[in-house]
Amino acid sequence: MTLDAVKIDIANNKIPMIYLWYGEDRYSLMEAVTTIKRHYLQEDPSGSNIEILNGKEHSQEDIVQVANTTAFFSGKLIIVDDFQYFNSGRSKGNIDTDSENEELESAGSDKGSDSEALLAYCQNPNPSSCLIVITEKVNKGRKLYKEINKCGKIIEFPFPKGQTEWIAWVQKEARQNGKSLNTTTASFLLDWAGHQTGILSQEIAKLALYTGEKQTIGVDDIQKICLPMIETTVFAMLDAIASGNKKEALRKMQEVLGQEHYLKVHTMIVRQIRLLLAASIWRSRRGTVNDFMETAGIRTPFEGNKIFQQAASFSPSILAKAMENCLQTELALKSSGGDPQLLLEMMVIRLCSK
Repeated sequence: MTLDAVKIDIANNKIPMIYLWYGEDRYSLMEAVTTIKRHYLQEDPSGSNIEILNGKEHSQEDIVQVANTTAFFSGKLIIVDDFQYFNSGRSKGNIDTDSENEELESAGSDKGSDSEALLAYCQNPNPSSCLIVITEKVNKGRKLYKEINKCGKIIEFPFPKGQTEWIAWVQKEARQNGKSLNTTTASFLLDWAGHQTGILSQEIAKLALYTGEKQTIGVDDIQKICLPMIETTVFAMLDAIASGNKKEALRKMQEVLGQEHYLKVHTMIVRQIRLLLAASIWRSRRGTVNDFMETAGIRTPFEGNKIFQQAASFSPSILAKAMENCLQTELALKSSGGDPQLLLEMMVIRLCSK
């Protein structure tokens, strides 16, 4: 249930009195915000029936007071972004069990009785208002989640999971721009531009303009008009390092240096090696990619799977030596006054000679 669910609610004139929207795909969530705001602006182009509140700055009492205010026109839309209720307590992430949440409920919030304001509102919401509560994560066992699930509607905005879902997302976005991509081309675009829905949407819009009357977007179009994501180039460089291909690794590093400052390039390489080391340790313990992603704080399946697969080409001891190599290079970059590109090239050559 994502943006399409919101469009269906609008088309069927079944907008609930309370929404809870959450998830990692901020781009799609904000597209949903734009869609529902557009609907309310049709009734009142001045926007006087739309209220935008910051969840960090406004208490639940403030939110309820605004939601209960009578609209000048037929309906009122209240959007509360960055809602903090689910961030309180000790637990992190999306929780499904009630036992863990009893502690959370007893802990309450910083505003004391204010934590009950929205619970009470859920039992008697203003029928002329649509209240949208937006947060990144939820605790599914908490009272407010359950109350909104009873009286309103909860929509998650997750990133596509797995390459098949990502390809389907890209192809759907292309169709909305009047274009088509076959599976191979869609996969290439993902490898080229990365796995961020907002960036991909912009790139597909650019491709639609560039290709003009041509119906199908090809790989050559992507190479001509879309800049490769720097992270994608770093992945390719690490693939070359893993195979000992010094020429290709140096070529990819030069591409990265063409996009970013040399210190940032070094930082990105260090980050990737640290992640490879963590993944390599999990592999040696027969852990799963999910174990690794949770430990490393990686959120997109593409990045997690890519690093976990790359780690198979490195042992923990080799990666530990690579970290020492990176440290020596960092000291040289910041103190020796030598040519930064040459120092980074020397580092890459030593990494290839593992």
